[in-house]
Amino acid sequence: MIYLENEFWKKLNPYKNISKYQWENWKWQIANRLVSLEDLKVFFNFNENLKIAFLKTANIYHFGTTPYYFSLINEYSFDDPVFRQIFPSLEEIDKNIQKGSYLDPFNEEKLSPVKGLTHRYPDRVLFRATNFCSVYCRHCMRKRMFLEEERARRKEEYDAMFSYIRQNKNIKEVLISGGDPLTLPNKKIEYIIKNLYEIKHIDIIRIGSRELVCNPYRFFDEKLLEIFDKYDKVWLVSHFNHPNEITNITKKAVKNILSTGTPVLNQTVLMKGINDDIYIMENLMRDLLKVKIKPYYLFYADPVEGTLHFRTDIKKGIEIIEHLRGRVS
Repeated sequence: MIYLENEFWKKLNPYKNISKYQWENWKWQIANRLVSLEDLKVFFNFNENLKIAFLKTANIYHFGTTPYYFSLINEYSFDDPVFRQIFPSLEEIDKNIQKGSYLDPFNEEKLSPVKGLTHRYPDRVLFRATNFCSVYCRHCMRKRMFLEEERARRKEEYDAMFSYIRQNKNIKEVLISGGDPLTLPNKKIEYIIKNLYEIKHIDIIRIGSRELVCNPYRFFDEKLLEIFDKYDKVWLVSHFNHPNEITNITKKAVKNILSTGTPVLNQTVLMKGINDDIYIMENLMRDLLKVKIKPYYLFYADPVEGTLHFRTDIKKGIEIIEHLRGRVS
């Protein structure tokens, strides 16, 4: 776990005058996302290769990060696990590297009976509440959304999804995802959760979000915590991929979530150059448990267009699983 000092952000020159009140406001983090080459130039000098990679790739697949997540970078290069997850790479648009990939390898759109809803398995559905994320991960399984307009779904779209779920009583679980659903306003989040909660045959409401990683101040928001406390079917699934993403701020945020009775799980994607190492993965799992996040899934990277360069050999995944067995809970 990384310990961040009090007002650590002031070490970054552009943030030296940012108050604690501003920095720890989740809305400030989103409103002040870094989204362009100009935004990044104030932090470090680009070499020509990085500049070319950004200009060519971000023109196709958006770039975006919160100030908090950007502050976790130790080295402005692809050797840094945080930098590598957010900075555009030419590998993303190299046709030879991306050969054999698919925009939608799991046919989420084809398996969508109602816009925004995917019904793949008999007892659960995927509820895509928005296509906006506070951080655009280069390995995103829904990278096709990078090509779309950033927006939340409209009320009538949500209502159509609720209607489908009500009519299909075999559905027991709903995964609310996106984009990142916790970038939505509290009022909209409660509207979604309340409607799902009131459907009697729904037992579990899982929220898949990376805000705990990229904008943990979201969970300093008392109103959001009140929503979690109010609806006891909710589970939160986070997405930490490297030990450098777990900080004392994470620990405080998790404590807030757990105080509402909401369990916190984690899903990790195995990625080349980020966590494809037995000791990195072991440390990640241990650090998650230290802050009371339960490791849940370790995913082999999907064959998504624009992400194939992150895929490892299957043998690497087996090696890591064999190493973890008997070493982590």
